[in-house]
Amino acid sequence: KVEKNGIMIYQSLPPNSILNVIKKKEQELKHEEEILEKILPQLSLLQPKEKVNVVIYEGYEGFKAMIDRTIQELKSEDVYDAMGISQTTKGMTFYAKRIYEAQKTKKFKARSIFDEKGVFKATERKTKWHEMKSLPKGWNTPALFTIYSDTVGIHLGKDGSIISIVIKNEDIAKSFRTSFEAMWKISKEIK
Repeated sequence: KVEKNGIMIYQSLPPNSILNVIKKKEQELKHEEEILEKILPQLSLLQPKEKVNVVIYEGYEGFKAMIDRTIQELKSEDVYDAMGISQTTKGMTFYAKRIYEAQKTKKFKARSIFDEKGVFKATERKTKWHEMKSLPKGWNTPALFTIYSDTVGIHLGKDGSIISIVIKNEDIAKSFRTSFEAMWKISKEIK
């Protein structure tokens, strides 16, 4: 740039200088790439090892879809634990029976803990692969928890509305299973 009579005058550079600008930017990018390649392994260690998948099912149709998903995912080596089986909607009671009917073909084990409001359901769910217990008298569990493999379900059916939250994560399933085992120990066998 040149100042002439108090006016700034700019002069363009030769056109081949554009190539020099591009080459300089390429060198800068190459340098940044080298730095990134060095720290990439450390960045990978910061990434969560295990993903959490959460699906929310609402209404009777959502509950049916969740039960169908559960039946499809259960394998013969799985144990299906249900804790807090209580009084629910008629639709939930009716459709949930499908899990225990699936035991006849899939041969997975099941353990259920009922509260005193839901213990009447035990007779309709009895199979040779299903152990059942009841919580101590006075314990009420409006929400039902189910656990199998790496999957946890939290279900609530009340006043005609149903919501199920299904979480797929090994650590969360392990935590719920630990709680189930503690409740199993203090519950009484249903005969």
